[in-house]
Amino acid sequence: MSNKGWVLVTGGAKRIGAFLNQEFAKSGKNIVLHYHQSEVEAFALKTQLEAHNSKVVLWQANLADPGSIEQRFAELQQQVPHIELLINNASVFEEGALLESSLEQIQRNINIHLTSPWLLIQALAKQNIKQNKPCQIINISDANLSHLYTSKSAYFISKKAQESLTELAAIECAPSVRVNAIAPGFVLEATVGASAEPGNQLAKSDAEIKNTDINILQRQVPLADLFSAIEFLSNNHSITGQTLQIDGGSHLQCPPYMLKN
Repeated sequence: MSNKGWVLVTGGAKRIGAFLNQEFAKSGKNIVLHYHQSEVEAFALKTQLEAHNSKVVLWQANLADPGSIEQRFAELQQQVPHIELLINNASVFEEGALLESSLEQIQRNINIHLTSPWLLIQALAKQNIKQNKPCQIINISDANLSHLYTSKSAYFISKKAQESLTELAAIECAPSVRVNAIAPGFVLEATVGASAEPGNQLAKSDAEIKNTDINILQRQVPLADLFSAIEFLSNNHSITGQTLQIDGGSHLQCPPYMLKN
């Protein structure tokens, strides 16, 4: 990637998305700062990112409404003609067993985890065909999809579908666009008791979780390890259609904390 290229991280104003944007800004990238309702956080983060001499364009878009994505992305391209890296990070992580999930919940999970990322991949691929410039896509998956979320069915099913999206997009977007994924395991952020989401999967009381409950390496995944995995995928031009498990081995053995969730 060029040093001053543009990066778009969906759900980029808070939590993992905000951390990734901060790291990209430190490394010299320009940022498309996506948010939906987190306007206050987005403006505050914009100031922080600009302190690293990065250009920042705010992009408000509701990924739960995929019908609006094509127009919103076209408007974004008026400000940022070329995006070299898209990270589909935005997510919801809600309670709801299969027999209890409402139609609204099912559709929201599918729209955010599958339909909108699909449309954004299409948009990046079309951009590449038109401009013949390098770009790549990284989806944020979940290492614990190796196991079953019995109480979060809409999340589990839609994220499993995203795994297929990664592989099929890698085939169709080749050879000019690479598509990969990273699958975080247990990542704890500074705010104790925050709502759970991929990469920040907290049991009902995270204060009760022991290191032995997290994964077979018995240590949480540092956020820095997620960014280093993205850097690796970005810099290795022979990898596509792959998912890197950044999880301390939790995909190999169901972590005890999940049984409490």
